Amino acid sequence: MTGVAELALGVVRDPLLGPLVMVAAGGTTTELAHDRAVALPPVDVALARELLDRLRIRPLLDGFRGQPRVDPDQLAAAVVAVSALAAELGDELEALDVNPLLATPAGPVAVDALVLPRRTGESTFG
Repeated sequence: MTGVAELALGVVRDPLLGPLVMVAAGGTTTELAHDRAVALPPVDVALARELLDRLRIRPLLDGFRGQPRVDPDQLAAAVVAVSALAAELGDELEALDVNPLLATPAGPVAVDALVLPRRTGESTFG
């Protein structure tokens, strides 16, 4: 299956702020592009759309160069769902990485995911 764009979606842990929801250019361009946006959970639909709009790859989602358009509400729903997970499991989660998350006209498709639990006894303050 191919998508219009590859995104990365997940939760990263900041030593001072705790869990953060992250959306970024995904696939093989994640580290190369440095195209990401983060927010503290909980993230609602409006903030999720704003995070997506901040990405430099955002034009790909609108049908760039004849590609099909992606429904931004379906992508926003995926961001909101990961945010809910971050809010619910934040203290138990070191990281969550869905990469790539294919943005397709039929909706987002998670191709691969990695979940790293926090080790017991770890403090939020390091």
